[in-house]
Formats: sequence, C-alpha cells, structure tokens
Amino acid sequence: MPFIRGLFLFLFWFFLISLILRLLVRYLLPILLRRYIKKKQQQFHSQFHFDNSQTKTNEDEGNVSISKKPKKSKTKTDDIGEYVDFEEIDDKKDNL
Repeated sequence: MPFIRGLFLFLFWFFLISLILRLLVRYLLPILLRRYIKKKQQQFHSQFHFDNSQTKTNEDEGNVSISKKPKKSKTKTDDIGEYVDFEEIDDKKDNL
C-alpha cells in the first residue's frame, strides 16, 4: 500500500501548490502590475517634463528661428568618365 500513500501525498501537494499559485496570481499579480505601471508612468512623465522644460529654456517664446542645412557642393560630372552600353550575349547554341 505504499503506492497508494505516495499517490495521495503527491495529489495533496499538487493541489495545495496549485491552490497557492492560483491565489497568488489572483491577488498578488494585479498589485505588482499596478506598481510596475505606475513606476513606468512616472518615468515617462519625468522624461517628458525634462525634455519639454529643456526646449523651452533654449528658445524664447515668440521668436521664430529657421535653420537650414548647408548646400552640398555639386560635383563636376564632365570628368567622371564616359557611358558604356552593355549588351547581353546568349551563350546557348540553340540555332545549330
């Protein structure tokens, strides 16, 4: 009868552990997720306010500034070389 006793012991621990895990997932996981989400929201807001305040201090309100990229100097195309037109050659000898 040690087989039956071992089976009951296994089933007891299996259901006990599954019950504990189910309770943890049902009650503890939502609390942990809320904390994690609040922490990430605070990090996002602190980054946004930091970036937003930084751009406001760099530029005065009401002033408009337009910045352009410098134009690239055009390269002279006359000295590049001449155009070569290539043709495809059919290597198959089907006409024989």
